[in-house]
Amino acid sequence: MKKNYLFPNSFKIVGMVITAVAFIALIIWRLLEISPEFKMPAVIEGDFFGDCNYFCMADCGLLTFIIPVLITGLIFIGFSKEKIEDEFVKSIREQSLVWATYCAAILLVVFTLTIYSWSYLYAMYSIFPLFLILFIIKFRVELYKANKGGAQ
Repeated sequence: MKKNYLFPNSFKIVGMVITAVAFIALIIWRLLEISPEFKMPAVIEGDFFGDCNYFCMADCGLLTFIIPVLITGLIFIGFSKEKIEDEFVKSIREQSLVWATYCAAILLVVFTLTIYSWSYLYAMYSIFPLFLILFIIKFRVELYKANKGGAQ
């Protein structure tokens, strides 16, 4: 039984729009230092090993929404079918995924050894989107090289 877990090709455009909106919101959040606070449902709020509240409403900032939206857009881009999705494209996708995993793991170790305090939290927030960005770039570059080599 052959299963395909990729999104339809049209999701790539949707992902690009979502990612662009998230990047613009991230830039505005960072440059203008706009961080409105609002309440969101939370499973745990507070110090995990100390005083904490369970199943409550927690104060959240804009980054709480930007990162999941960015991740959604990047997943749509990275895991949408190509117009011609054959075994060669699947092989390139797999190799790019492994390469991005290695890079993200190395960055995770480097971040853990060199970044502290609240900056570490932001670095951890950035690992998965960075992993997806590395995967997309590597996949697109390898696909371009393969198509360029085949066209000559």
